[in-house]
Amino acid sequence: MAYTYDNGRNPLKPDWVQNGFSPETNEWVKSFGEDLTKSPKKGDVGRKALTTGQLRKFFGKVKQIEADFINKKSEIATLEYLLDYSVGRDKKKSKIVDFSEQLIIAIKFLNKNIDNKDIQFYYKNFVKIFEAIVAYHKFYGGQESANN
Repeated sequence: MAYTYDNGRNPLKPDWVQNGFSPETNEWVKSFGEDLTKSPKKGDVGRKALTTGQLRKFFGKVKQIEADFINKKSEIATLEYLLDYSVGRDKKKSKIVDFSEQLIIAIKFLNKNIDNKDIQFYYKNFVKIFEAIVAYHKFYGGQESANN
């Protein structure tokens, strides 16, 4: 059975950040990216699919750190509060909550290992996972904005 995202019951695994992208990782990011494009089910009133803009805003910061990792690796710690800020601004409007909860799993792993000699490798794996989420979100019809 493939390891797929199932409303948080199958969360992102920190060992994907540590060990690299695998077929299992791909199955998960594929289902997670698709889930982010869907309007929530009954009972989750007012929440909407995550927009491409919401993804890219955070992705820009992730890529800035990657571009100058040696000088900016300490900024990995800021990613968690940037996600928390997005959730606070957008609570009950979109799936930014689901998105945030999953990425924070990886960010906490990165922060815990910030002094590890392999931190740059771990971060590159994190970026690959994030890129795949963005790609599958777009593939499955992620909207550019909430107005679309």
